[in-house]
This record gives sequence, structure tokens and C-alpha cells, in this order.
Amino acid sequence: MLRLSDCDNKNVRLILKSGEFFEGEAVFCSPEYCFHEYGAAEAALQLDVNDESFEPGWLLYEHELAEIQLLDKPSARRLHFACEDSFVTIPWSGGKTTQFLIYPRQADYAERDFLWRISSASVEAAESDFTPLPDYHRFITPLKGSMTLFRPQDAEVLLNPFDILSFDGADPTHSRGSCTDFNLMLRKGRARGSMLRMNLNGEYQPLPLLEDMQDILLLCPEADCRIRTPFSELLLPAGELLIGENAASISLAAQSKTPARLLVAQAGV
Repeated sequence: MLRLSDCDNKNVRLILKSGEFFEGEAVFCSPEYCFHEYGAAEAALQLDVNDESFEPGWLLYEHELAEIQLLDKPSARRLHFACEDSFVTIPWSGGKTTQFLIYPRQADYAERDFLWRISSASVEAAESDFTPLPDYHRFITPLKGSMTLFRPQDAEVLLNPFDILSFDGADPTHSRGSCTDFNLMLRKGRARGSMLRMNLNGEYQPLPLLEDMQDILLLCPEADCRIRTPFSELLLPAGELLIGENAASISLAAQSKTPARLLVAQAGV
């Protein structure tokens, strides 16, 4: 593996022992600097991504790294496990909702200034009304429990776990039944994307990703699964979230030793 000091001010791909990877311009942080700033006397690389939509640079220590690859040009791609510290949980009329990611990252759901949002909500009330979102198109599926939705233009729609409904956020929607659901919201006319379910087995299957997606979120609630990238392979434990940022043109495949269902939410402009 390259020495960390050789990567200073270079465009790199850092592949972690977990299989996660990060791309950007590396800044070398000596053991002395890391001890003074972070209390850990170990060399590290900090990635500097020249993109305001991304969070500040990631600090990756030498013991975490499996491989360093030099890149010919700048990149801001990342594939990493979601950090619960970044989740935002707020109440709504029927329970609570937890936001996994939003774009732009500094957007505020309450201000309705986001292009897309991926979240999970608990529907605790026996009956509730969805929050009107006239500027957004929505995808929803239950993870646990079932829900029946009532809308003026449809007969009632029963959703069992992993049944996905795509609908207009402007539609008055009444819900009956308690469950935990999974949601994707897309700004009409400004964002595109999808939510889909894959049935996994022991063979790797390519993920049907749309072109030029900026955010991809993978969730396999029922079982551990493996995700293969062009550079690495990683284990996605049951119920954890894997996020691909600036994921345009990346190819991914998934498999599970036991039959399981993988949810894929993806969005871009």
C-alpha cells in the first residue's frame, strides 16, 4: 500500500477494510497532528471534496485502510454506512419520522427546500392523514406491519411489507393501520429517481441503477447481504443502511445466503 505521506494533495480512492470506499483529494495528517487535534497518535488522510453539497472532509486512519489507489482526476464518490448521529427524528400527526438523508445536505424538510429526501416513519395512530406535499412525488412501502391508503381517485390500496406505491404528494391520502414505513420524496420537475425491491439469493445480481444518480440508499432489513463494487466487496448487516454519494456510473451487485428483500432508493437531478 502507498505510504499515506505520498498521497498528500493527490486525488485518491481509499478502500477501507470494511469494503467502503471514499474518493477525493487527500490531505496527509501526521500522527503528531492527529494526536494534538483528535487524541489519536496515528497517521490519517482527510479527504477534501470541492462540492458544497457534501459534508466536510472525512478523516480516515491508517489502520482502517485496506488499499489506496491514485486517481487521474478529481472525484467525490463515496460508499459508506449511514451514521445514526446524522439522522433527524421529528414528530408528525401519526407518529415519528426519521430522516436518513436529504439533498442538498443543508436543506430543511420543514422549509420544503429539498430536492429529495429518504426517511422512515412510524405510523402509530390507528388512522392518520398524510402531510400534504404538493411539490413532491412520493414512494412508500411498509417495512413492518401493513397499511391501507384511501385516496379520492382510487379504491383503497392495501400495502403489505415491501409493496411499493408511487403517488403524487398533492393527493389527499388517509391511512389506516399501524406500521413502520420507508419513504422517498422527489421534487417535481427538478429531481428524478425511484424506489424498487430486489429479491436476493445466493447469486450476485446487478442493481438496476438509473444513470447519473447522486444518492443511492440500500436497506436489507431481513438478512445480512453482500454488496460488490468494482473495487471491493462489503457486508451489509441486516437493518443497516448503505449510502452511495455522487454515485454516477458506479456498478453494484448484491446477494444474500438466505432469501431476502433489498430496498433500493435512488435520486438525482
